[in-house]
Amino acid sequence: MMVRRNLSPVTRADLHNRAANRDMTARDPFTALQSEMMRFFDDLRRGAGDPSAEIGPRVMAPSVEVQEDDNNLYVVAELPGMTENDVELTFSDGVLRIAGEKRAEHEDKDEGRQVHITERSYGRFERQIPLNRAIDEDNVNASFKDGILTVTMPKAEEEQQARRIEVQRAA
Repeated sequence: MMVRRNLSPVTRADLHNRAANRDMTARDPFTALQSEMMRFFDDLRRGAGDPSAEIGPRVMAPSVEVQEDDNNLYVVAELPGMTENDVELTFSDGVLRIAGEKRAEHEDKDEGRQVHITERSYGRFERQIPLNRAIDEDNVNASFKDGILTVTMPKAEEEQQARRIEVQRAA
């Protein structure tokens, strides 16, 4: 199914509605606030005021998938254009940290080219994934193939279960 959208940011109906609401906005501060918030979200949806567009290429944040079976937790991250040497993994206090840097690729034969549009992401990134499970930290392993990082974390026996503490009346 194809969704059609009007590409013009303002329609005639919008102009008419804004003119009609202008008097209401002047009298009611809540209506003014609502109008400003709607305008803000419309601008965000259209990409106006995108800070990453102003300061250069956006920093990538890898997409992840967390899966589980009876014995293991799996974290699968998409890291296109990277190698295993570009990625750093740590696991501490129940949080898996995936960090790295994707460097811009420049070849000598491209020196005369001018870049007009780039949607590729470069730069440092860090993603922290809290895992609410006991993990056997000594047997965690990771593999990297075709831009896909797979971290396999064996489940450990559940940590000491919560115990009830009796509350006594203070003297």
